[in-house]
Amino acid sequence: MESLKKFIIKNRGIWLYLILLLNFALRLLIYSKTVLFNFSDYKVYLDGIDRIHSEGCISLVSGNFLFTISYLGYYAKYLLGSINYFYVLNCFLGTMATFILAKLTNRISGSDISGVVVALILTLYTEFMVFSSVFYTPVIMLFLLAFFMFQLYLFYANRLFLNSLLVLVLLIIIYLTTFLFKPELIFLPIFLILFSLFFIKKDNRFFKRTLILSLVLIISTAFFLFSGVFTRQKDQVIANDFIFFGHTDYGGDGGEGSFVYSQNKVRYDVALSEWCKKNNIARPGPQEINRFQRGEIFKFITHSPFRWIKLQLTKFFRTFGVVPESTTFKVLYSGLLKLNLSLTSIVVVAPVALIIILFILLFNLSSLKKLFKSSTSNPLSSSTLIRKPNPKQNNQFLLIYSLIFFYYLICTIFLGQYQERYRLPLMVVFIIPMLGYFFVVFDVKQFLNKLSLSVKGLVIVLFLIIWCLQAKNAISNKHRLENSIESIKGNIEASIYN
Repeated sequence: MESLKKFIIKNRGIWLYLILLLNFALRLLIYSKTVLFNFSDYKVYLDGIDRIHSEGCISLVSGNFLFTISYLGYYAKYLLGSINYFYVLNCFLGTMATFILAKLTNRISGSDISGVVVALILTLYTEFMVFSSVFYTPVIMLFLLAFFMFQLYLFYANRLFLNSLLVLVLLIIIYLTTFLFKPELIFLPIFLILFSLFFIKKDNRFFKRTLILSLVLIISTAFFLFSGVFTRQKDQVIANDFIFFGHTDYGGDGGEGSFVYSQNKVRYDVALSEWCKKNNIARPGPQEINRFQRGEIFKFITHSPFRWIKLQLTKFFRTFGVVPESTTFKVLYSGLLKLNLSLTSIVVVAPVALIIILFILLFNLSSLKKLFKSSTSNPLSSSTLIRKPNPKQNNQFLLIYSLIFFYYLICTIFLGQYQERYRLPLMVVFIIPMLGYFFVVFDVKQFLNKLSLSVKGLVIVLFLIIWCLQAKNAISNKHRLENSIESIKGNIEASIYN
């Protein structure tokens, strides 16, 4: 056993590259078996490819949609000759994100083994792997976010002015590139500024660096947004649905991004009709609809605050729940797993459940404290698994890392509507890398601490109870399940795009 352990440690670099090769091969395999491409949520982007071809060009922005990805699809299909090139690129970017996060975990933890563990878990994380076969932005955004986080680490690690300046320029480029696909980081500089204020006296260097970074990102964003890259017709109004469904009880079983059930739509139509009569509006347009929805949000929060709190908790537990992510499920069910309902459900749900349970079980507060310490006199461990990282760098970066985790937690769960796919950044960029670190610093004595085990056990039991209730509701709602399956079968042939 000891010789095997030494062999793994000695060849950890080889293991990492073998896992990355497996990661890329599995993504290509899933894509090669995929037959369902035309999803209602993303159909507009696929249609955008042919619109660009027929019209010569289209606006990058239309309503709530960004068409940069359609241009990538256009270049692949009409300039290179096949849409397959886009999906191969998507698979490659997914594997590159895995590589970057493995290297970032190495830097943070001081352990190459932690990076290998992270790469392996990411390869087993079904949702992340499958989305390379979907014509949408999650994998591209995860690559950009992973790259952004790695450059942030270098920004706080570098003390030389020229190196810091070069990294800052790269950070700006990556940050602005995210706006072309999904502007989910747009409020991050504000969070950074507010966060930095706590360190004016405690850590002046950290405060100055963070403030400079924030201001540069804000100024760059302003120039970029007013540069004319994004053009929107004057009469276009951004729909308020994302916020609306996340803060009222109209969305499906709670917080979902559509009515789902006819009774929800009927309630909505009745409320809208009454509102229009009250405000003397004959035909409500997009602006009036948004005003009505803002009123419904305010009414729900103020008149039913406890129901609103319950809704937010529902979104949290459903984000980290066992209801299969719909796109991943449809791709595997119709493709690689050949209409096997049970197997598809297990393959999609099991990795999420196992990752969350392992994260809770291996969570080690004392090791986190060591990681956050600004100065240490000894390495974290005498084991060859771990070398001493730069503690000052770790402390500064991990503060930002924690802030961005908190930022994504708010944006993906509490800001708007619930979707299972919104958990991808939280799982891929934050939870799984920390799980890799906990794996490496695992200590049996600390793990068997009675108080710690009791608390962890209670948390796991809570999750298991909620998951069982979620599974029961999903299975008992046969009409919705059957409709979903029938829609997959009915659209397979029509959805073959390439």
